[in-house]
Amino acid sequence: MTVYAPSPAHGGLQRVKKPEGPAYFTIMTSAEFQECPSYAPYRKEVLRSLRSARYCKVERFHGCIAGTLRIPQRSEQSAALFSFGFCVTEDSLVWIEDTGKLERWVEKHASSLAGSSTPEQLLLELLERLTEDDILYLSHLEKKMEELEAAASHESPSRFFLALTQYRRKLSELNAYYAQLTAIGEKMQSYVGDPMGRSAEAWEKYAGRTERLQSHVNLLRETLLQLRELFQSLQDARQNKIMALLTVVTSLFLPLTLLTGWYGMNFIHMPELQWRYGYYAVAAAAAIIVAVEIIWFRRKRFF
Repeated sequence: MTVYAPSPAHGGLQRVKKPEGPAYFTIMTSAEFQECPSYAPYRKEVLRSLRSARYCKVERFHGCIAGTLRIPQRSEQSAALFSFGFCVTEDSLVWIEDTGKLERWVEKHASSLAGSSTPEQLLLELLERLTEDDILYLSHLEKKMEELEAAASHESPSRFFLALTQYRRKLSELNAYYAQLTAIGEKMQSYVGDPMGRSAEAWEKYAGRTERLQSHVNLLRETLLQLRELFQSLQDARQNKIMALLTVVTSLFLPLTLLTGWYGMNFIHMPELQWRYGYYAVAAAAAIIVAVEIIWFRRKRFF
């Protein structure tokens, strides 16, 4: 169990061994949360939500607001970067996670946090910090797609469609993630508030920000669809070019096939069959036929 409290001297959060009064911000494992008597009234509901932490959600229970967060990786991996539960009461915020990754992340950012006055505001600040660099990541994905578009003309179909599949999966995951965060922001507007209405306004801004991130993801998904259509058009153009070439070659040799078939018949009395220069005459006629066809095809711009 790790307990944090606002630092009056330097701002942000600092780790404390024994807080004075209720713990302001605590990170604990599910086993520690199970044994903690302070959260006995809503322990069952929180742990039930934590067991199904496959997506982001928030629920209001008697005396607390609880939920789960599943932060996706900024890579092609499907495993979550963070997956944890949280519980907000009037005087404390608890994050429940068993891997230890979340605690390392909090240690890295604790000194730069503003140290909000209430646990609910601290939760909002931490959620904003988790998504603050997401626009840079989406811009990185957009740049990668531009590079993929530039390579579409010479990329092999198997590699190109593999890259498209990876981007599609990641964008689908991000789209669901931001939609769930937007839903959390909208629900928290109705769950919390102060006399000045500042908390509800702050959660509204957070929901608007995640909604804009989701819109950016949807634009990238449309770009991905256009890339697929572009590559399919290039493939069709390549196949049409190959078929046109095969058609021209077939047309070139079709008269020669007729000529060889004609003179391959077993008749005794055929013109030029016994002629001394018959073979050379047929070869010259074949060459002339091919030359005339090539000139005609070029004038018609068949190749």
